[in-house]
Amino acid sequence: MSYFERLRALAKDRRTLLCVGLDPDPERITGGAAGALRHCREVVRQTEEHVCCYKPNSAFWEQFGPDGWQALLELRDEAPRTPFLFDGKRGDVGNTMRAYALTVFGTLAMDAATVNPYQGADSIQEFTRYEDRGVYVVCRSSNPGAADLQHLDAKGRPLYLHVAELAERLNAHGNVALVVGATAPAEIAEVRRASDLPFLIPGIGAQQGDLEGSVRAAWNGDPASCLMSASRSVLFADKPSREAAKLKDDINAVVGALR
Repeated sequence: MSYFERLRALAKDRRTLLCVGLDPDPERITGGAAGALRHCREVVRQTEEHVCCYKPNSAFWEQFGPDGWQALLELRDEAPRTPFLFDGKRGDVGNTMRAYALTVFGTLAMDAATVNPYQGADSIQEFTRYEDRGVYVVCRSSNPGAADLQHLDAKGRPLYLHVAELAERLNAHGNVALVVGATAPAEIAEVRRASDLPFLIPGIGAQQGDLEGSVRAAWNGDPASCLMSASRSVLFADKPSREAAKLKDDINAVVGALR
């Protein structure tokens, strides 16, 4: 099964659109890579029934050096049924992206990845040629500085809408999606009007994005249409299972009202 087939099936089976980020912060987790693995392994064990995807951010594992990569590989084995989305936002010229894609999809055996669109189509195609893996193109991010470049006028429209169009053109294998942040539900709605691609929507936890507004803007009946992601709010909760269950229920309540 392809990544999106697995994601849709699991979303239906577990009745969830929640993705949990696995971003171990050494200022909050002691013990280096081993401590990060222990902490995140416990979070996975507590939350797996409530999620349809996990999203490790590469930086939080790279900071531990080789031990971090090994820990991430071991963590990946903890939940073989649940897709792992590698959040590295890679972006470079073609031959470098070819090496990045092999690392992410081959060496690390990840099911999906985020990529940066700044270098254009030939760069992203090094990832999309892996037909059974998902590729999330950063379109309108969740951070405050998103407007610095992503909102620039380009032929009468903001740049992020051109990114959405580029992603549509690259979707020959049905494995391309978009990243749109929950801190900007109006922009999510605008991108949704322009594209039927699946969305990854980060920022519903510690960044205090608009969960209800984002789901309403993104949902189009496809279980993959609004993969809602929270990281720190679940990862460092006193009871990750309870926080994940609450987010799942909150998302489902909005979806239920839209059906």
